[in-house]
Amino acid sequence: MAVKGSQAKAEITQKILGQFPGSFLYEKEIRIPIVENGETIQIKVALTAAKVNVLNGADTEVPCSIAPTSAASSSITEVEKKEVADLLASLNL
Repeated sequence: MAVKGSQAKAEITQKILGQFPGSFLYEKEIRIPIVENGETIQIKVALTAAKVNVLNGADTEVPCSIAPTSAASSSITEVEKKEVADLLASLNL
């Protein structure tokens, strides 16, 4: 049985090596030499298959954020409004 993502990692490795002249494989890393401020440095790239797929942008979402809708706004009762007002008053807010 092949390791998860091994075929995809091989394809991506070849594309990266083709895009950056002088890049090479060193053990399990891709090394990309580049000159910065007159000095040659190497950028290391390691490819790892994710255990769990995530959605693009999920790391910047606000947890439990729900966009307000007009239906939700109009369903607040007077009792709920009073409870919120009382809570705010008890917290001195």
